[in-house]
Amino acid sequence: MKTINLILGNHNHQPVGNFNFVFENTYQKSYKPFLEILEKYKYIKFNLHYTGCLLEWIEKNHPEHIYSLKRLAEEKRIEIQSGGFYEPIMPSIPDKDKDIQIKKLNKYIEDKFNVTPQGAWIAERVWEPTLVKNLAKNGVKYIMLDDSQFLTTGIDTKNMFGYFITDNENYKLNIFPISQELRYLIPFREVDKSIEYLKSIATEEGDRVVVLHDDGEKYGDWPGTQKWVYEDKWLEKFFEALTKEKDTIITTTYSEYMAKYSPISKIYIPAGSYEEMLTWVLPAKIQDEFHSKQEELKKSQDNDVISRFMRGGFWRNFFSKYSESNRMNKRMIFASNMIGEITESNYKEKEEALSYLLRGQCNCPYWHGTFGGLYLNNLRHATYSNLIKSTFISLEKVYGRKYFLSHSSDFDMDGREEVMISSENSFIVFHSLSGSIIEWDLKKENPINLIDCLKRREEAYHIAALRNANNENEDNRHVSIHEIAKKVDEKVAKYLVFDKNEKVFGVDHFLNKMPTAEEFQLLKYEENAEFYKSYYNAVENLINKDYATISYEKTSKVNGKDIYLMKRYIVNNDGSFYVESIIENKSNEDIEFIYALENNMTLLAGQEADRYYIGGDKRISNNLSYCGEYNGTVFGMADEGYIKVKILMEASEETEFLYMPNFTISDAVDKLEMNYQNSTIVCCKKIYLKANEKIKYKVKVTAKDI
Repeated sequence: MKTINLILGNHNHQPVGNFNFVFENTYQKSYKPFLEILEKYKYIKFNLHYTGCLLEWIEKNHPEHIYSLKRLAEEKRIEIQSGGFYEPIMPSIPDKDKDIQIKKLNKYIEDKFNVTPQGAWIAERVWEPTLVKNLAKNGVKYIMLDDSQFLTTGIDTKNMFGYFITDNENYKLNIFPISQELRYLIPFREVDKSIEYLKSIATEEGDRVVVLHDDGEKYGDWPGTQKWVYEDKWLEKFFEALTKEKDTIITTTYSEYMAKYSPISKIYIPAGSYEEMLTWVLPAKIQDEFHSKQEELKKSQDNDVISRFMRGGFWRNFFSKYSESNRMNKRMIFASNMIGEITESNYKEKEEALSYLLRGQCNCPYWHGTFGGLYLNNLRHATYSNLIKSTFISLEKVYGRKYFLSHSSDFDMDGREEVMISSENSFIVFHSLSGSIIEWDLKKENPINLIDCLKRREEAYHIAALRNANNENEDNRHVSIHEIAKKVDEKVAKYLVFDKNEKVFGVDHFLNKMPTAEEFQLLKYEENAEFYKSYYNAVENLINKDYATISYEKTSKVNGKDIYLMKRYIVNNDGSFYVESIIENKSNEDIEFIYALENNMTLLAGQEADRYYIGGDKRISNNLSYCGEYNGTVFGMADEGYIKVKILMEASEETEFLYMPNFTISDAVDKLEMNYQNSTIVCCKKIYLKANEKIKYKVKVTAKDI
């Protein structure tokens, strides 16, 4: 009799910083009903991986779910996998933190479920061969990766119905291939299609195994699946079919299968991830071209051939593609290094700082694909908030209270040194690109990086959506989220513009005429110099007990004439600072222009009524999604509800302040959506300079508690 072993598994995860209602909705729509149905089918073995951040939430809000998992584990009906507690992309964090993340989830599983995990889930299946050591030395015996990652080794697809063994530095690890065939069948096609496929690969020897281990959220939480999986009873039909075919299709766990069968062979899988991830990391136009070529080849080539020979990019290039992701990653590494400076005598504080760091390593905001990820400012905020808490604990324990420090290092690893000014109240990072500030952290009850903003970039899905704009016949029923066709809503199409410069604080623009706020927002202004994208020379970095001075200089042509700019920051030990711009006409001719100092800051929820712009001493908007101009000397923005802070900019002379929201248009599973990322405040000053004349323009910036 022909039989086939089937390993079924769910990976369940919600990121650190996701809204509580999202946790609750996903629990009610996916995690809860799935487990309730699984419990009814005693002949079906299943594998479950829950990330630590999700388990913590479930334990607090639905402890009955934990009890059910424990009972099923004791009855050996399920096997529970470990991994990184807060679901980090393992290759992107320091080795010492990899070990801590794995050990933490191992211990949680042992304490709550009374089992010792044997396997681990690799976040987003982002694999690099050096991970073998970190996993194996922490008790992990097996992992699972996409079958497409195996194809790159040249293995015959007919020999992928088993598991393989790999090694590194005298450590070994078993690896199971996840079937792409099943990933696209379950639960998106009729049940009989999956049963038919499984029977087609059964053999008389009965030693084969096929694995489906994928996102648990696709059972009820992905678009259209609530009705399909539960109301139309797809899941019950599937489990009924497996029960009926239990003598042919044998559901099992990873450990049970390994106990019966040996690995097929040794294998060394190169760095990679699942196919979609390797596509998302590519630049937009290359990604679109890559996808088009894939579709073209699928018409004439076997899919396995395409997967084997046509690969996308490398996950770490998200740090190249998105400067914001890179800065966040390097900020995390800085926080990790600071913890290493704390002495063992401060054990309690060191553990507290470490707990925040681990939360700040959750992978979701560090990359972007079909899910919002980097584009979700609540996730970025949670990451920065945890990293800020960790860093402030470390700084105080290393340097004592009342510290005021200047550090210089290549903070973002771009080959240029940055300057960091640390005090009890704030942490500021200065960059030579346009002499700007790339990070401004406030130490508060709800810590925030005020410059956690996002540049508007062209993405491959923008290109595809515009291509699909006139196609109204797309059928998105019962398809994977990777197959959903999206279109651009006419209401948001006007905001589909792409920034020329980083969305940071203190970017210098030289314009021919005064723009309106909307013109600046939609990039309908004429730039006549390249200060905004130039690297400045650092000429001063001094500090005493009261203030620090950081200065940059640059000479560039404005309308063909040489203009010298000296930009000096004076940072007080209370965290407030001045931006002083000294502009000198180095030519022998008079010149007239608009100097525009662009400042990007975030108070997170731009549409909320407790967040608004301030002109002079008055509130001038209902929220931060307004766009307009204000003439005066004092302008700012405030948040009365969450961060409870007021940011004020006080100019040395009358200034035209342009204020506007920065909206991004991003991929959100089933549609393209417009999201507020931050506010942009531009200080505009009309300047007339005679030959060899110079002028000084100064802005004081303060953050005040409300």
